[in-house]
Amino acid sequence: MPDPSAILGAAAFLGTSSLLLWAGAVGGVVREALRPERKTIGWALGRGLPSEPTAWGLPGQEWDFEFDGTRCPVFEIGDTDPSAPAVIFLHGFARSRYDTLARIGPLLPHARRFILPDLPGHGDARGRSTRLGTDEDRFVAALAARCATGPIVLAGHSLGATIALHAATLPELAPRVKGVLALAPYERLRTPLGARLDLRALPRSPILGPALTTLAAFGIRERSTRESSARVACPVAIVAGALDPVTPMEEARAIASAARVSHFAAVHRARHDDFETAGRADVEASIAWLAARGVFV
Repeated sequence: MPDPSAILGAAAFLGTSSLLLWAGAVGGVVREALRPERKTIGWALGRGLPSEPTAWGLPGQEWDFEFDGTRCPVFEIGDTDPSAPAVIFLHGFARSRYDTLARIGPLLPHARRFILPDLPGHGDARGRSTRLGTDEDRFVAALAARCATGPIVLAGHSLGATIALHAATLPELAPRVKGVLALAPYERLRTPLGARLDLRALPRSPILGPALTTLAAFGIRERSTRESSARVACPVAIVAGALDPVTPMEEARAIASAARVSHFAAVHRARHDDFETAGRADVEASIAWLAARGVFV
C-alpha cells in the first residue's frame, strides 16, 4: 500500500514547483514589459538602417529631452524653425528613434520638420522605465511644448500609435494636432502582452491576468485606444496588417471606425513590421489621404 506521507510529499513538491514556475513566468512577462530590450545604434547598423539624423539628406541634430525623471535622446530633422509644421513620430515597444528614422521616407514629400524621440525606457533613454502608454501622452505634450510651436502631426507604430491617439485628445495639445497616422494600433495593453505569450506558446489565462495586476501595482494602467480615437477631432489614418500576430486587424479597424474622420487601410500580406515593404503603398496612400485634408499645411 502506498505510503500516504510519500504521496503528500510528492504532491507538495509538484505543487510548489508549479507555483514557482507560474510565478517565474508572470515575473518574466512583467520584467520584459517594464525593461524592454534596448535597440540602439548597434541594432540599427546591424540591420542596415540609417543611424544619423542627417541620413535623409536634410539638416539634422540630436538633443536630450528631460521628462519626469528620464532623459530621452531626440532626433530633430529638417526645418529648424520651431513654428514650422512638425511630425512627431513615436516608435513601438522595444524600439527606438532609429526605428522611426527608417520609417519617415513616405512622409518626406509632405512634411518639413520631424521630431523623433526615444520614449522613456527605450533606446538610449536614461532614468525611469516605460509606462507602456500610461502617461507617455504627457511626454508627447511636454516634448511638443519644448520644441514645436506650430501645427503638429502625430505618427506612431504599435505602442507609439496608441500613444499618438491618446496624446491627440489632451486639451493642451489637441488644438495644434492636425492629423494622426497610426500604424498597427491596438485597443488595450492586454493585446500585445497576450500576443507575446501566444508567440512563445505560453498559456494566456493563468499568466496574463496576474501580469496585468502586477503591472498595475507599478502604476501601469490599461487605456482604451478606441475611446481616445472617438475623442480625436482631427483626421485619423490607420494602417494595419492582416497577418499581424501582435495587433489584430479587427482592433485597428474598430479604432478607425470610432474616429470622427478616419481612413483605414488593411495590408493583406503584412505582419506587424512590414509597413516599409508589403505595406508601403498603403502607408503612402494613407499619408496622401491626410495631405488631401490639409494636415501637412
